[in-house]
Amino acid sequence: MARKRILFIDDRPEHVRQPVLRLQLAGYLVDEAPSGAAGLTALNTRRYDLLILDSELPNEEGWDVLKSVRRDPNLEGLKVIVFMAPKGETAQLVLVPVDAELRRPFSLKELVEAVQRVIGAP
Repeated sequence: MARKRILFIDDRPEHVRQPVLRLQLAGYLVDEAPSGAAGLTALNTRRYDLLILDSELPNEEGWDVLKSVRRDPNLEGLKVIVFMAPKGETAQLVLVPVDAELRRPFSLKELVEAVQRVIGAP
């Protein structure tokens, strides 16, 4: 059985390195996208089990990227975990469904546990 593949969209490399490495060590295949546009392109070229998305992307709102994902019939059923600010943004969760949310700051252990809850073991 193939290992599960995750796409991680975040524009800040310093925020991506440790989570990506930790997920890879846990056994997941992880691709990175530095922007929402690059992430949407990746989602349309390869099958993913999970999208991890930062809600605070600079040039496009992460929630807008998520809305595009949810409207795309080819991505129906894609699981999503969104990183959110410590407070606020709760109204967005009503408008755009996600499978899990992680509020900053969170530990790498919490990230791996959320991934395992949403898509299971690698």
